Amino acid sequence: MIKTQRSNNSTLRSILLIAFSLLCSLLLWVYVTDTEGKTITEPFPGVAVRLDGVDTMRESRGLIVTDISATSARVMLTGSRRTISALNAKDLSVSVDVSTITRTGYYSFAPDVNYPTRVDSNALSAEIVPETIRFYVDMLDKKTIPVEGAFNGSAEEGFVAEPLEFNPSTIIIYGPEQVLSQVRCAFVDVTRSDVDRTLTFDSTFVLLDNEGNPFESEEITFDTETVSVTLPISAVKEVSLAVDLVPGGGATDANVHWSVEPASITLTGPSEVLEGVNNITVARIELAQITEESFSETYRIVIPNDTEITSGAREAVVKLELAGLSKQTFSVEKSNISCINISEGYDWEILNDSLDDVVIRGPAEALSRVTGLNIRAVADLTEYGNVTGYVTVPVKISVDGNTEVGAIGEYKVYVNITRTGEETG
Repeated sequence: MIKTQRSNNSTLRSILLIAFSLLCSLLLWVYVTDTEGKTITEPFPGVAVRLDGVDTMRESRGLIVTDISATSARVMLTGSRRTISALNAKDLSVSVDVSTITRTGYYSFAPDVNYPTRVDSNALSAEIVPETIRFYVDMLDKKTIPVEGAFNGSAEEGFVAEPLEFNPSTIIIYGPEQVLSQVRCAFVDVTRSDVDRTLTFDSTFVLLDNEGNPFESEEITFDTETVSVTLPISAVKEVSLAVDLVPGGGATDANVHWSVEPASITLTGPSEVLEGVNNITVARIELAQITEESFSETYRIVIPNDTEITSGAREAVVKLELAGLSKQTFSVEKSNISCINISEGYDWEILNDSLDDVVIRGPAEALSRVTGLNIRAVADLTEYGNVTGYVTVPVKISVDGNTEVGAIGEYKVYVNITRTGEETG
């Protein structure tokens, strides 16, 4: 009997526990249902303000929105706790439809709240602060501005950086006229170190205002976001200036002291061009044409293609001094004057009785061996072709058997050219 009583007590205890569990579950369900379905109001600050239809305004009417009064808003949502607790500010947006605007002016619109698609917007009510979004609609304008820049780096020793080059050299900016008027240029800042070759690369730019300060505006757009920048790097080399002396008139290099002012210049240009340039000849001087003991002349400095002179000089003064030479005047007899290279079918006749005042120069000892008999004058008729009649022809003077002396200056003779068989008058 005692055993039966214990069994009945255990069964009763189990029934009571089950009943208590059911009661707790019921109370919990009632609490949750009541709490989740309760209406609450909660603020959502920092909700982004969006303008719908700006592309339509821009493309079809040439209008642009400026001076917007707010870019974010505070939204107060009222609804069930379950619905509101599933939202945050990033899920929401506040929008104004501007697609119907057709003219410039100031506007004020009441914005709408946009919810995620998972949310039933009919189950919520909203208050937006600010209640209206104000803005100005302006005509879209454009302006062409230059691209400028500066190299704030360094070139390797022996090289120099040339001015930056840009492609395109101008860009077009779009925006309200009153904003565009403040922009002067697009600026590229290049910073590289120890550059030894020309560089080309794409780069972004910043806008500068009329005072040269950086200028930013979300109302400005560009026809390109980057430009191609070329940083030309040239080699730098100092090269000497020289003269080319052609021996003649009894003078050789040994008889001449020469100088060039400036003695050297500094060139910039491609390294492959300057690599083989060690000096530049500013003049080719035929010593036979130098009749005095001293000579001075100014010549233009001709430099290799694709190079530039950086030292400033564009001309050079060449000075010559002749020493160790003597001069003597002779007369060349007609019998020692002749012509060469006459055209076939033509004859020539020297009209001079002699060629006087021929100056021969050379070392004194060699000059003492010269007589009028061993001086010859030869006229070259190659360039006269089929010309007939009296012509004046330059002659080349030579001294037989004496290479240490020579004539200085220029000499001419008169020649009568006739067709073979014609009688001379």
